[in-house]
Amino acid sequence: MSRKPENQRGERLARISIILAVSVTLTFVVTLLLLLFAVLFYQSERDQRWQQLHRSLSVSADQLAVAVELPLWNLDDKQMLAIMRSTLGNQELYASTLTPAIGNNEIFMGRDANGTLQRLDAAPEEASLLVERRVVALGPQILGTVAVYAEPSVLHAQLRQRALAIGLLIVGLDVILVASIWLLMWWLVLKPLTSIGQYAAAVRAGQHVGAGLPPKTWFLGELRTLYRAIRDMVALLDSRYRALQRSEERVQMATGAASIGIWDWNVATGELEWDDQMYAQFKADAAAGVAPSQIWRKALLAQDVPLTKEAIRAALRDGHAFSYEYRILWPDGSIRYIKVGAVLFRDGHGKPMRMVGSNHDITAHREAELELLRHRHHLEELVAERTGALSVAVREAQAADRAKSVFLANMSHELRTPLNSVIGFSRLMADSPNMHAEEKRNLVIIHRSGTHLLTLINQILEVAKGEAGRLAAQDEVVALAPLLQEVTDMLCIRAEQQGMALHLDGESLPPAALVDATRLRQVLLNLLTNALKFAGRGTVTLRVRGEPLADGAWRVAFAVIDTGIGIAIEDQLRIFEPFVQADSDGPKDGTGLGLAISRQFVQLMGGTLTVQSQPQQGATFRFTLTMQEAPLPPTSAPAAPLPASAVPVLPAAPLEPRALNALAPSARAALLAALRELNLARVSLLLQELPPSAQLLVAAFQAMLAQHQYRELCELLEHQDAVA
Repeated sequence: MSRKPENQRGERLARISIILAVSVTLTFVVTLLLLLFAVLFYQSERDQRWQQLHRSLSVSADQLAVAVELPLWNLDDKQMLAIMRSTLGNQELYASTLTPAIGNNEIFMGRDANGTLQRLDAAPEEASLLVERRVVALGPQILGTVAVYAEPSVLHAQLRQRALAIGLLIVGLDVILVASIWLLMWWLVLKPLTSIGQYAAAVRAGQHVGAGLPPKTWFLGELRTLYRAIRDMVALLDSRYRALQRSEERVQMATGAASIGIWDWNVATGELEWDDQMYAQFKADAAAGVAPSQIWRKALLAQDVPLTKEAIRAALRDGHAFSYEYRILWPDGSIRYIKVGAVLFRDGHGKPMRMVGSNHDITAHREAELELLRHRHHLEELVAERTGALSVAVREAQAADRAKSVFLANMSHELRTPLNSVIGFSRLMADSPNMHAEEKRNLVIIHRSGTHLLTLINQILEVAKGEAGRLAAQDEVVALAPLLQEVTDMLCIRAEQQGMALHLDGESLPPAALVDATRLRQVLLNLLTNALKFAGRGTVTLRVRGEPLADGAWRVAFAVIDTGIGIAIEDQLRIFEPFVQADSDGPKDGTGLGLAISRQFVQLMGGTLTVQSQPQQGATFRFTLTMQEAPLPPTSAPAAPLPASAVPVLPAAPLEPRALNALAPSARAALLAALRELNLARVSLLLQELPPSAQLLVAAFQAMLAQHQYRELCELLEHQDAVA
């Protein structure tokens, strides 16, 4: 009952026009302002008129007193009447009097009821008149007095007319203001709002929301923003409604396809609502008029009734979700498995009010689980059988791997022993003075082929060891700078022969470190050899940078950089596979095992070999090793020392060019050829064959070999040949 007056008051307020309220409010405010202005203006004008009347009355009295001095001295009544009449020519003056000081003949001049000037018999009454008196004197002698009278009623009448005019002006301005405001608000506010109301009515009636408003309707400022916001909101709501409608249709289709039924149970009233799929699950007819709760209780299998009711009571007591499985009996006697999942809604006091959930027929799933269980038992038996067979296969594979290892070990011995003989005897036969030039060329071919085959066998053995996991790092204390210099010296002559520049760029390196020197040397030689092979006539740089770490550890980064033909992106992963070479325009000689072995060696030493390249922009191979700093080892012997029995220990002296005069031209040529091939074993053999008189030369030669000065030795031998 208390809300009814509020609703009625709200309806009355809703019927009040905004335009009317705004117009009345503005009119009231403007009227107050105009009234205040009119009152102030009226008071100001009234004061000014009264001041003007007093001033005019005073001036007229002064003028009359001065004008009648002479006629009053001469007692010229006629002249005095004329002067008094002239003074009353001002319409604001009502009367004037002249009282001579000598005699009793006073003169009174005034206006009658019609405003005509005439002589009066007596002085006017001063009760309601304004009067100004002046003394008429001629020198020190007083001749008489004059008085001038003004009637204020005339001024009052004028002021009343002015007040009336101001009031009429205010009323007219109010009318014009109200009409203007009404028209303006109607055109700019009421009409657009009416159009928006029509638009809302059209939307409510279900018309298309894209229908525009009348083209003559103006929307300015906030109304335009409001209109656009309303249209956008309606469009958004319409799109969401349509999306919700489509989603509902899809949900219905999905639930129908998946045999999922939706139900809603009002716990307070006990009312249960089903969708069509629920009736289909229970093989019931919705048009039969039977309550869904009765259908459910009747179809529930008798053995599952107590447990199902207990699960429902437990969910109602202290749960927010309900999940359970039970069985129902179809009219044809078949049993179906139903899985139910529901959400429970409670009021503010925790009392259950509503439960909404879904039913899913999982009979096929249950049957599949039983079938899967039978297959699992069968599969376990099959797996046990296959596991036994696999164990036998693993043992056979391990035996085959051992046999392969034994075969490779035997083959390495059986192949390398005769190959070393072939290589050695081919070199000795090539150095024989009884061999013809053509025979020596053939022996050189045999020597090179044997060397290539020996290298290939060694690489295959290394790959096999890596695949078998039998590679192990053999760390030793090694001086890094001499090792790097040795690697570059071994390839510098080949680089010069190819017209290439080979640079060594090393900075911040530890004096010595624990590292697998043999494999590090092999990796660098492989990378530099490949770089020289593909760099054309460019530049190859071995760049090494060291970075100290904690506890005496060092991180050393190696990079082999060339300016050759580069490697295509699709080949940058393939080149690390055994027996694979890049599909480039470069040379195709080699086995394709160098990079594979290098990557295995780098991984063995704890690093990763990577490549960065672009076609025609060279290539950069990088890897980083972490090694422990160690004391600098003692100075090592020459790379290919002579046997102690063959060469006496003599102090090493600088090798002078004239000292080479002791060598025969054939010995110098043989030494130069061996140095160019970096065949240090051959150099040692040639030095052993020198006569005892050349032992000082041998010591100096050996000292330069120990310092890897292969290039300088070649230059000395070439220079001596040129001089000869």
